[in-house]
Amino acid sequence: MLRFFLIAFLSCWFCSDLYLWFSFVRHSALIWKILYWLPTLLFVVMLLISLVGNRVSMNIWLPLLIFFLMQIIVVVLSIVGRLVGLVWSPAFPIFKWIGVGLFVTALAIVGYGMLIGFTDLRVHHVDLTVPNLPESFEGYQIAHLSDLHVGTYGKRSKFIQKVVKQVNDAHPDVVVFTGDIVNLHPDELDRYQESLSSFSAPDGVFSILGNHDYCMYGYHDERDWRRATEEVAARERSLGWILLRNEHRYIHRGDDSIAVAGVEYCGGMNVNSFADLPAAIQDIPDSTFILLLDHNPAHWKQEVVPSTHIPLTLAGHTHAAQIKLFGWSPASWMFKEWSGLYKDGDQQLYISEGCGGTIAFRFGTRPEIVDITLHRAK
Repeated sequence: MLRFFLIAFLSCWFCSDLYLWFSFVRHSALIWKILYWLPTLLFVVMLLISLVGNRVSMNIWLPLLIFFLMQIIVVVLSIVGRLVGLVWSPAFPIFKWIGVGLFVTALAIVGYGMLIGFTDLRVHHVDLTVPNLPESFEGYQIAHLSDLHVGTYGKRSKFIQKVVKQVNDAHPDVVVFTGDIVNLHPDELDRYQESLSSFSAPDGVFSILGNHDYCMYGYHDERDWRRATEEVAARERSLGWILLRNEHRYIHRGDDSIAVAGVEYCGGMNVNSFADLPAAIQDIPDSTFILLLDHNPAHWKQEVVPSTHIPLTLAGHTHAAQIKLFGWSPASWMFKEWSGLYKDGDQQLYISEGCGGTIAFRFGTRPEIVDITLHRAK
């Protein structure tokens, strides 16, 4: 199946290359003839590198695939223009320039999303009124981070330093991270250990594992990915973070306390479920305010709402699909809850759109630090 798809893909690319060459390029200046074949040459080189077992970054594949898809659109519009032009002669140039306009627009969006949008960090301030919050925790400030995916940044380590600085400048009471610190392998953390150990908050840094942190996408053998999972977990703990794996810890303010509980990934996207919510909140008194960290927001309606009275859950995972237009995102096709605040009775879910992503591209949704201030319900 994969071989068939690859042959079909290459055939479409090659045919579209030939059509555009004979239709528009072959009589151009030499420099344009050379530049025209560079994307195809780069694609072939990247494909050969992949076939011999080496990893090629999605940051290279993305613009090439977008280039190819837009090339197909230009070809289709050109052919349609020629056919319509048989009965209405102005059709061909109109359709041709529409295709060129779409092609240039798509490349401009990809260029912006990769060069600017992916690192255009914002701090998003949110006030949440929640039930059962102890008086001593009125105004409690949480810095919520999610989906760093540090392997995507390559050598751009300054962005992670910027994230840490902006979190520390906000002076939160606690920092929470809701999963996906890596893409595929634990060694992606090598260049970021020092920066990520520099968060400063009186009540520390709490974290959970996301689906990528189990490293299933980087290893096929179960023993290998389980070993890699434990290495990711060990590295998070070495940062001084409190990693919660279906467990909880208490934060105290005088005689008052709240519980921070964390569940492991609850499944989806062909990944097994590791979540054990009953274990995560076991022995927490009913009167205690619980802050739940849960990577996959779908788990909220699946189990958190039906079986618990947890007032506030923080999640990530969706990235808002890393593209958002006028408040809409393709993430809405996959998740009923995909960004921001959701309520069900007295229970609330807040989803961060994340700091990073598996591809260095964002358009319409900026990488974010969510600065949450808690208030007592009256």
